[in-house]
Amino acid sequence: MDIKWEIKENVTQFGSSDFWYDIADGGYIKPEKVLSNLEQIEMLTKSIRIVRSFENMLEERDLLGDF
Repeated sequence: MDIKWEIKENVTQFGSSDFWYDIADGGYIKPEKVLSNLEQIEMLTKSIRIVRSFENMLEERDLLGDF
């Protein structure tokens, strides 16, 4: 799915060492501070919750392991 993301003007670059942490776990990337389209913000936020739910299910069933 290709999305033409609508970015706010004057958004500056920020550092990120772990994208998932920064977008989903309260890190530096805040969709509402980057995106100008409210529907895109909601879609991204919902998508993060869906992936988080899937991750939680895998963890609950002890299906995720460290390498």
